This record gives sequence, C-alpha cells and structure tokens, in this order.
Amino acid sequence: MKIKRALIIPDCHIPFEDLRAYDLCLEVASYLGIHEIVILGDYLDFYAVQSHPKDPDIPNLIQREIECGISRLDELDKLFPKANKVFICGNHCYRLDRYLRDRAPELFGLIQLPRLLGLHERDNWTWVPYGPEQKYRVLSSKLYSRHEPIGPSAKTTAQRGMCSIVFGHIHSIQEHQVVSLDGSNFRAMCPGWLGNKNHKVFSYVKNHAQWSEGFGIANVLENGEFFYNTCHIIHNKTHYNGKLFKV
Repeated sequence: MKIKRALIIPDCHIPFEDLRAYDLCLEVASYLGIHEIVILGDYLDFYAVQSHPKDPDIPNLIQREIECGISRLDELDKLFPKANKVFICGNHCYRLDRYLRDRAPELFGLIQLPRLLGLHERDNWTWVPYGPEQKYRVLSSKLYSRHEPIGPSAKTTAQRGMCSIVFGHIHSIQEHQVVSLDGSNFRAMCPGWLGNKNHKVFSYVKNHAQWSEGFGIANVLENGEFFYNTCHIIHNKTHYNGKLFKV
C-alpha cells in the first residue's frame, strides 16, 4: 500500500525561531522525503505590531520580519520543490490584519500577508485564513489541521472536535485519544513549537520556560487513515524510525 508523508511544522515565530531546532526539523524531512508540508500557524511573530509592551532593545521593523519569512519560504521551496505546501494563518500572523483594521483601516485589504510573502507566485502553496472555522485535511486524510485547539488542551479538543486534529498555538507537546461507543477513534495532538523560548521577546508569558520543542510527521495511507508521530527535540537531537538526528 502506497504511503504519503507530511511534515507538520508548528509555531516558529520567525525571526525568533530556534535556529537549531528548525534546521533539525528540515533535516529529518529531507531524509524521509515529504509529499506535503503543513505550517500550523504563527510561522511569523509580527512583534512590531503586537499589543503587548515592546522591549526598546528589540528591532521593531515589519520589513525585517517579512524578509526573514520570505527567506524561510524560499528555503522550503528549494528543499522540497515538488511537495504541496500549506500555510495556516495563526493569531500572531493575524496581528498584521488586526493592526491595519484598527490603526490604518484605509490600507486594510490592500496590504495582505499572502501577497507580502509572495505565496500566490510560488508553486504548490495553499493559504488557510485565520478564524474559528479554520481547518485543513492533511494529504486529504482523516487528520485535520488548524492553528488553535478547540479548547485549552488536546483532551478537550479531541472531545469537542470528535475528529482527529493536529494543532499548534499552545507550544506544548500533547496528545489525547477518544474512542466513541461505536469504536470510532479520534486523536488530538500538538507537536510543540520551534521558537526560541530563551529570547526575551517571550518573557511576557509567565510559563514560557515550560514550552517544549518538536514537530510532527504524518504517514497517510491510500484510504485516508494515518499514523502520526511527534518528534521530540531534546538537546538539539530527535529520533524517528530508528535513526537519531542531531545538529
């Protein structure tokens, strides 16, 4: 039976990503061979337009964030030219729309993140807008993906969603399974994140030291069934299918 494989990239918060963790994610994907890449949201941070107090020592330029994001997308296109790629918009990426809506309504709709990143000019890219109904089926399988969980945890997401979901947003590696009375199996998973928790840009979050690094690999069968694995990143190393990867 033919198996297709998807790389699940959780929150990176570029340009504040953990460089080693991100490179390790791409190294594993290059080794395995990938048919699809799903960015779970918050690929960029948009610190410049956040509503929290800003640190005066941190560069505060949207242009720099966009350029870093474009560079990372160029890298994905170069490494995986034939793979389908999905950019799910997270709440941090949505900061730009919210800023324009509240501070510069004359430009709302004119300045759009997909256009700034050149997604429409890139081959094999799909944009999934931010919102409560957000969802994307990984490799057209029974596994859905979205940025935010449907509840505060994987457990409540599995119980409320009544479908299998991989999500980002919480920066914590979690997984929960629910089996209904008729035997239907639903799983909800968060693969962690790929940001640099030691960067002071995240110091406004009290529990940022507890955030865990990782990414996901989904193996999808022809009938839509899937097998999902979280690749935990510990001390710049991860393990998948009997092989140790490190940077």
